[in-house]
Amino acid sequence: MADHGHSSLPFAPSKIHQRSDEEIATFKALRKERSGKCFVYVFAGIVILFLFTLVFALIVLRFRFPDVNLSSVAVKNLRLSNVGTASSSNSSFSATLVAEVTIKNTNFGRFNFENSTMSVLYGGMNVGDIRIGRWSVKARETRKMNVAVEVRSNRLSDTKNLSSDMMSGMLKLNSYASLSGRVNLLNIIKKRKIAEMNCTMTLKLTGGAIEDLQC
Repeated sequence: MADHGHSSLPFAPSKIHQRSDEEIATFKALRKERSGKCFVYVFAGIVILFLFTLVFALIVLRFRFPDVNLSSVAVKNLRLSNVGTASSSNSSFSATLVAEVTIKNTNFGRFNFENSTMSVLYGGMNVGDIRIGRWSVKARETRKMNVAVEVRSNRLSDTKNLSSDMMSGMLKLNSYASLSGRVNLLNIIKKRKIAEMNCTMTLKLTGGAIEDLQC
């Protein structure tokens, strides 16, 4: 006799679905792709930071020698004696050279230089000099100063060529200066630099002017 008191009920469908192998593989691929992108971004950031540091070091932290030149020279109070005579011992000249000195600092830091001297030479011998006091040139700037140098032939120790040069109406002169100082980068790094000036010029005696100025 059949038992009607207990009826068999079907099992309820499970609401929990296990991920298929395809879903797991897709998830792993996405995670691997994201990890790869993160690595690329981090690596690119490191490269950019390295390049920036390299450019900064090569441009900003690079020490350069400041440039010193004579931009112009004017002649005042030119005096000549015994021009056109064969006696070199009696020939003489004196003048005041008013020069504009240009100091160009291409560094990214201030250039402070100490006391120095600018000399004027004739035939390799000193005929005049002027003291240049302490000065400072800001970063990436150019400063100009005017100096007046008294030049006299009586300071020469050898005048054997003076008479013939004066008879030609031209005197070849040289001007030299050495500015020793320190370049201060970002108020952190300091380095001593020497800026040298070596210029040639021709003093025209007839017109009392400077020609062929080259530095």
